[in-house]
Amino acid sequence: MVLTTKHIESIGEVGWTRVDTAPGEWVALVPNEDDSAFGGTLWKQGEDGNEYSEGCTAGHPVSAALGFEEAARAIAVIVKEENRAATQD
Repeated sequence: MVLTTKHIESIGEVGWTRVDTAPGEWVALVPNEDDSAFGGTLWKQGEDGNEYSEGCTAGHPVSAALGFEEAARAIAVIVKEENRAATQD
């Protein structure tokens, strides 16, 4: 997906955009102030049908050069790795 100025501007108005990353899973993708990087929150649909946060990134660790889909998948991986590491302690 090619980022458009209009799409970036619309994110600025609400602060984030939803990107589906897998069935029952999505990322709330949040750009930093100069639109050069993304952070975000991973959400999953629970057995009860509601969506629950699985965790979020610290800061904006993913380059915006990746585009929305790639950045959202990277955020999902970061959050999953942090959760896995936390359960191994």
